[in-house]
Amino acid sequence: MLAELAACNLAYGTIKKFIGSGRELIDCSSSLIKYFDSKAELAKRVENKTGPKNELEEFLALEKIKAQEAELKQFMIYCGRPGLWQDWMGFQAKAARDRKDAVKNEAKAKYQRQKALQENLNLGIKIMGFLLVAMGLLFGITFYYMRA
Repeated sequence: MLAELAACNLAYGTIKKFIGSGRELIDCSSSLIKYFDSKAELAKRVENKTGPKNELEEFLALEKIKAQEAELKQFMIYCGRPGLWQDWMGFQAKAARDRKDAVKNEAKAKYQRQKALQENLNLGIKIMGFLLVAMGLLFGITFYYMRA
């Protein structure tokens, strides 16, 4: 969790330097990408509770991210083009829906693969059973005619 927070802070510092030196928000797009990727990783880690539990640390990290994101909102509103923040929020919502759909589709595909494997296994067992019965009958008929 600390690695994600450090990555967020580093990217945020770079963004502030870019904006502070009068450069465009678009010029620091790689830092924005790093910031939001690290933010997503941090939120995912807190949500999934991976790693050692420390609720206070998690809460403070998320609060720091909220404050940084509020300042980024101000940067986008005042230093970006008109409507940039609203477009960004819409883009994030669409990306979140797409990620959820991808996870759903992956789970569905995994279920379909497991179902197909189970059906193939059942078919194989039925064929083996049929072959065993056929071999038994063949052996019985052969044995019967050899005795006669």
